[in-house]
Amino acid sequence: MKCMICKHGETQEGTTTITLERGTSTIVFKDVPALVCDNCGEKYVEDKITKSLLKNANDIIKSGVEVDIRKFQIAA
Repeated sequence: MKCMICKHGETQEGTTTITLERGTSTIVFKDVPALVCDNCGEKYVEDKITKSLLKNANDIIKSGVEVDIRKFQIAA
């Protein structure tokens, strides 16, 4: 797909790192599947991946963790 930010690049399958913060908790997910613009580097994450990230983040926060870094795995 054409990049919506730079309007010149095409997106390619790749990965990115996503950092989520809520209150005093910070959660970092590495190796998140994304479409990455080959011109400007903008990253696009699919809805189902975003939903999985948010569910995982909520579960992590409920456990009382303040800082967590993990490799992304889609929830079953």
